[in-house]
Amino acid sequence: MKSTLHDIVKLILSFACVTGKCCAFHSIVLGHQQNNRTQRHRTLQSLIENNMPDDNNFRIGYVADVEGHWDYFLEYVQRSNVLYWEEHEGHNTNISTTTTNNYGITFQRLKLRPNTHFVYGGDSVDKGPGDIRLCRALVDLKKQYPDHVHLLVGNRDLNKIRFSSELSDDDMERPIEDIKRPFWDSNAKSYKEHLEEVKQTHAATNSDCTLDDLNTKTERLRWMLKHTLGCPDTFEFRREEIAYLDKIYGSYPPTCETHESSPVPTVLHRTNDVDVDRTKVTDEDVVESFNYEINHSEGSLRQYLHHASIASIIGNTIFVHGAIDRLTMRFVPSKYSKFDLPTSPPPSFAEPSIDIADGMMIDDVHEWVQSLNEYLHDGLKDFESRPHWNEERTSRGGEALLAIQNRPSMWGRSVVCNSYADGGVVATDDAEEQRKQALRVAEEELNPLAFEGVASNVFDQAPADWLLAHGIKRIVVGHKPTGDCPAVLSSAYTGVEVCSVDTSFARRRDISTGEKSNRFGVNRGDAIALVEIAGSDCNYNRLEISGTLADGTEYSNTHPHIGNNEDAITTGDSILGKKTVDGWWVKASVSDSYHLCRGKGRTVEYDTRSEEDVVVCHQLLKR
Repeated sequence: MKSTLHDIVKLILSFACVTGKCCAFHSIVLGHQQNNRTQRHRTLQSLIENNMPDDNNFRIGYVADVEGHWDYFLEYVQRSNVLYWEEHEGHNTNISTTTTNNYGITFQRLKLRPNTHFVYGGDSVDKGPGDIRLCRALVDLKKQYPDHVHLLVGNRDLNKIRFSSELSDDDMERPIEDIKRPFWDSNAKSYKEHLEEVKQTHAATNSDCTLDDLNTKTERLRWMLKHTLGCPDTFEFRREEIAYLDKIYGSYPPTCETHESSPVPTVLHRTNDVDVDRTKVTDEDVVESFNYEINHSEGSLRQYLHHASIASIIGNTIFVHGAIDRLTMRFVPSKYSKFDLPTSPPPSFAEPSIDIADGMMIDDVHEWVQSLNEYLHDGLKDFESRPHWNEERTSRGGEALLAIQNRPSMWGRSVVCNSYADGGVVATDDAEEQRKQALRVAEEELNPLAFEGVASNVFDQAPADWLLAHGIKRIVVGHKPTGDCPAVLSSAYTGVEVCSVDTSFARRRDISTGEKSNRFGVNRGDAIALVEIAGSDCNYNRLEISGTLADGTEYSNTHPHIGNNEDAITTGDSILGKKTVDGWWVKASVSDSYHLCRGKGRTVEYDTRSEEDVVVCHQLLKR
């Protein structure tokens, strides 16, 4: 009976799919009739649900761009079907801190459930008071499950390599005037301009203060964070975390005894649950912490980079921090790449050549991923062997890693920093015009700065065909914000499903949700996203996305299956990840309506429509 019912329903659904694609136009308008058909489709699916084989033998959990938001990560783990906390034996008693009080603290260790994988998509630090704790927890998880935990590097992870050379004693001897604004941002202040601004704030209390007096490692670091790394609050976030770690563990940086107790346990307190005295942490302590975490072999960020990759493939899904587009596909930069405007001529942007001077092109996707990861590990070895500038200040270790996280340095070919996202979605008409203009400027004016802020073309069939030829049917990325929930491109458009997950700027200023709207920080608001890939195995599975929208609404969605299992019935909402005829993207299904989004640049708009009012364009596959 089970087999017969399966065959009957499969026949009915196959007929529905055929009749739904009988029109050979470039696009088909799916309106009220399609939605009714979708509802009947769901009813048939639920009819046989209890008679189908178990389809949840395999699951991947994914999160990216937590950026030190410890409370956000705790909430993510609480919702996760992949991760959980386990009490860590030997560390569940009262602990004496540096104060006279004792605290009953239960230490927990992050664990992975059976038959699962976990991918952290990069950008672990900068925007919250949990950088160190997050990196420690992720690295410890990787050490426990080396083949099932995948840590990716983001630009915010790699660019901290600069601290070693640019905060060194030798570099502090450079003339202030020699320290220019970052080459990729003409609007940023130079170091001298920063110090002049600081001097103005000191004028009322110390009118004799000079720029040389202010030229300290503290101010150099503050300038770097604010004007070259885009995280002006990070200095004070680190002060807060140092105070917290010192109170909970009794010392910071960790002592030799702490290093010997492997793994370093994690405390499941939310940041505001423990009162700490930040005033006891000096500016010098903060500077020393940033140096320690990247320079010391046991530093949390140093360890994270050591255990990370640039790209990872699990079955039919590939994970990178940025984007795989016509420029980044196949490309592996030269290990001699410089973190500067390139002096080499630009590549051919229309059809990248196999013969290039500043790297190599690799046709096989799996070999490409392997080569990118070797590029990372070779760069880390270089950094560890010579972390400071040479005497001429023309070379330093890890320069190639700084280059790959900077689009101008790569002539727009950074798999770490390229991005699909614009206006909260994966494609906008405005972004496409900007991209075309940037390519013209880069080619005609030989200007690599044209690539700053440009979005990749998610509809480009060339990278999709390349990935499909090697069995890859889904790309999952982070890096650039996509509003209050992940942005998805349905596989119906190119054959490859794309999921962009960063929700770090999700808070909506157009609505009021009360005091709790800052639960995950002033930019994240209430929004949180849980992205998982579930199925019978790593090659036949579906996206499952759930979470909380910026207005507090909970959602839980299943996208259509992708894979090679011809005997299985496709489930999931086929409207998700598609663009409406009037320019909105369908991002989530909430109760009996859809959550829609459109935008431009950093401006994001939202709309809610009933199922009957959603009319989407479905681009037929050209194959």
